[in-house]
Amino acid sequence: MNSPEAMATQISCLSTLEHRTAFLYKKLAEKTENPLARSLLLSIAIDSSKHSALLKGIGDSIAVTEVKTKDCAKNLGQIWQMVDTCVNEVTRKENALSFADLDEKLIALESSMGEEYYIFVQMETLEHMVKEINQRYNINLDDVKGTFENIMAEENRHREIITKLKELIEPEEKDLDNTPLVKYQSPDQWIDYSPH
Repeated sequence: MNSPEAMATQISCLSTLEHRTAFLYKKLAEKTENPLARSLLLSIAIDSSKHSALLKGIGDSIAVTEVKTKDCAKNLGQIWQMVDTCVNEVTRKENALSFADLDEKLIALESSMGEEYYIFVQMETLEHMVKEINQRYNINLDDVKGTFENIMAEENRHREIITKLKELIEPEEKDLDNTPLVKYQSPDQWIDYSPH
């Protein structure tokens, strides 16, 4: 990642990944009936769109590159595949989608995205990147580092939201069982029950 083009390509691919992630969360929100859950999913979609725009700006500040989807799939590997798998699950199902089928995948996805950004916060990579940006636009290291740290913090918040969504949505998805949730310990004592 010492060449400006390689850094710009990687960041552009991350921008594209965030764009696809925003699409994923928008589609999930459309298939969610719970208004609060829908709003939370849309908030993640908005954050992902914002991340995409920020990363595009950073990448273009280093070097303007044209990136193809297949190149990004190759560069990002497993994380790209995770997003694709989730997008395919969400878009292929015509009826309501079970959040229980996706929650673990979404948490893993958000964790992996946080790890991708952590790479850029490492000083050596960041210093090379800022050196290139600084030559063109006079931007300092703390500004770029802060952007990546903010994105990482939001990815952590997304995991927390997904965990809350699991609690919010899953009870609605389970079939209601009318069996009482009471365990009778010793019914024989009921026979001789006399109020005091």
